Amino acid sequence: MDKYKIVITQRAFSDLLECVLFVNAVSNEAAKKLHLEIMESIRSLETFPEAHPFIDGLTIANIKIRRMLVHNGRYFILYKIEKDIVTIYDILDSRKDNSILKL
Repeated sequence: MDKYKIVITQRAFSDLLECVLFVNAVSNEAAKKLHLEIMESIRSLETFPEAHPFIDGLTIANIKIRRMLVHNGRYFILYKIEKDIVTIYDILDSRKDNSILKL
Protein backbone atom coordinates (compact mmCIF):
# COMPACT_ATOMS: atom_id res chain seq x y z
CA MET A 1 0.00 0.00 0.00
CA ASP A 2 1.40 3.37 -1.04
CA LYS A 3 1.78 6.10 1.55
CA TYR A 4 1.16 9.71 0.75
CA LYS A 5 3.25 12.50 2.24
CA ILE A 6 1.20 14.92 4.35
CA VAL A 7 1.97 18.64 4.16
CA ILE A 8 0.13 20.93 6.56
CA THR A 9 0.15 24.61 5.62
CA GLN A 10 0.83 27.31 8.19
CA ARG A 11 -2.76 28.44 7.73
CA ALA A 12 -4.04 24.97 8.66
CA PHE A 13 -1.78 24.89 11.73
CA SER A 14 -3.21 28.26 12.77
CA ASP A 15 -6.74 26.96 12.19
CA LEU A 16 -6.03 23.91 14.35
CA LEU A 17 -4.65 26.06 17.14
CA GLU A 18 -7.73 28.32 17.00
CA CYS A 19 -10.10 25.33 17.20
CA VAL A 20 -8.24 23.73 20.10
CA LEU A 21 -7.92 27.00 22.06
CA PHE A 22 -11.64 27.64 21.65
CA VAL A 23 -12.49 24.23 23.15
CA ASN A 24 -9.78 24.64 25.81
CA ALA A 25 -11.66 27.63 27.21
CA VAL A 26 -14.30 25.12 28.32
CA SER A 27 -12.27 21.96 28.95
CA ASN A 28 -8.57 21.18 28.74
CA GLU A 29 -9.34 17.46 28.42
CA ALA A 30 -11.80 18.05 25.57
CA ALA A 31 -9.24 20.22 23.80
CA LYS A 32 -6.62 17.46 24.03
CA LYS A 33 -9.09 14.91 22.66
CA LEU A 34 -10.06 17.22 19.79
CA HIS A 35 -6.41 17.81 18.88
CA LEU A 36 -5.73 14.07 18.91
CA GLU A 37 -8.83 13.32 16.81
CA ILE A 38 -7.95 15.92 14.18
CA MET A 39 -4.33 14.77 13.96
CA GLU A 40 -5.36 11.10 13.68
CA SER A 41 -7.79 12.04 10.92
CA ILE A 42 -5.04 13.87 9.05
CA ARG A 43 -2.71 10.87 9.47
CA SER A 44 -5.38 8.62 7.96
CA LEU A 45 -4.91 10.56 4.71
CA GLU A 46 -1.47 8.96 4.35
CA THR A 47 -3.18 5.78 3.16
CA PHE A 48 -6.74 6.75 2.17
CA PRO A 49 -6.80 10.33 0.83
CA GLU A 50 -9.43 9.59 -1.82
CA ALA A 51 -11.96 8.44 0.79
CA HIS A 52 -13.48 11.92 1.07
CA PRO A 53 -15.53 13.86 -1.50
CA PHE A 54 -14.60 16.82 -3.63
CA ILE A 55 -16.16 20.21 -2.97
CA ASP A 56 -17.92 21.10 -6.22
CA GLY A 57 -16.41 24.15 -7.87
CA LEU A 58 -13.55 24.64 -5.39
CA THR A 59 -10.04 24.24 -6.80
CA ILE A 60 -6.52 25.41 -6.03
CA ALA A 61 -4.22 25.57 -9.07
CA ASN A 62 -6.84 23.59 -11.04
CA ILE A 63 -6.75 20.74 -8.52
CA LYS A 64 -10.03 19.84 -6.86
CA ILE A 65 -10.28 20.31 -3.10
CA ARG A 66 -11.61 17.55 -0.87
CA ARG A 67 -13.43 17.88 2.44
CA MET A 68 -13.04 15.54 5.38
CA LEU A 69 -15.54 15.87 8.23
CA VAL A 70 -14.16 15.40 11.74
CA HIS A 71 -15.69 15.33 15.22
CA ASN A 72 -19.21 14.42 14.09
CA GLY A 73 -19.04 16.91 11.23
CA ARG A 74 -18.22 19.86 13.44
CA TYR A 75 -14.85 20.47 11.74
CA PHE A 76 -13.83 20.41 8.08
CA ILE A 77 -10.37 19.50 6.89
CA LEU A 78 -9.81 20.85 3.38
CA TYR A 79 -7.06 19.28 1.31
CA LYS A 80 -5.86 18.42 -2.15
CA ILE A 81 -4.03 15.42 -3.54
CA GLU A 82 -1.26 16.01 -6.05
CA LYS A 83 0.76 12.97 -7.08
CA ASP A 84 1.89 11.44 -3.75
CA ILE A 85 1.39 14.58 -1.64
CA VAL A 86 -1.68 15.51 0.39
CA THR A 87 -1.70 19.20 1.28
CA ILE A 88 -3.92 20.31 4.17
CA TYR A 89 -5.11 23.87 3.52
CA ASP A 90 -7.70 24.59 6.18
CA ILE A 91 -9.21 23.16 9.34
CA LEU A 92 -12.50 24.96 9.85
CA ASP A 93 -15.17 25.02 12.51
CA SER A 94 -18.55 24.39 10.85
CA ARG A 95 -20.25 26.65 13.38
CA LYS A 96 -18.65 29.62 11.64
CA ASP A 97 -19.94 31.00 8.34
CA ASN A 98 -18.27 28.69 5.83
CA SER A 99 -21.26 28.67 3.47
CA ILE A 100 -19.25 27.53 0.44
CA LEU A 101 -18.34 24.35 2.29
CA LYS A 102 -21.90 23.34 3.18
CA LEU A 103 -22.58 21.95 -0.30
